[in-house]
Amino acid sequence: MPYFKDADECNDILGGFFRQVSADVSNGDKDAVEIQTKMSGIGLITSFILRDPEITFTLDFTKNPFTVSVNSDSIVPTTTFSLIGDTGHKFWHGKVNLAKALTIKAIVARGPIPKILKLLPVIKPLYKKYPAYLRERGRADLALSE
Repeated sequence: MPYFKDADECNDILGGFFRQVSADVSNGDKDAVEIQTKMSGIGLITSFILRDPEITFTLDFTKNPFTVSVNSDSIVPTTTFSLIGDTGHKFWHGKVNLAKALTIKAIVARGPIPKILKLLPVIKPLYKKYPAYLRERGRADLALSE
């Protein structure tokens, strides 16, 4: 059974997490500000194109704080990551090795991927924040065990 029952739930949970991190930038959260700074430094606009459920999140780090758009065709991303929703959910728990996922095509990426891979250590704090966010939202059922 998939983690997200439909696109609305995925937007509420995963999209909500992205929106929370963006708000954390505004609130001066050290990790969120560092992510914003590093991603904006390379002019990153990234789209996560999810299947099952079908929804696209575009994070525009050229804005400060970064913006989160859902199913928008008006923003041209510099990178795209195509994956199933369950893989995205596991990724934000730190349970997906991106290099391996790219190799076996569990995630299909387009854009300056070597630059993105170098920035992976910057997003590492989000691997703890995502399950904490789920628990805070009353969705501990979606938090993967350690």
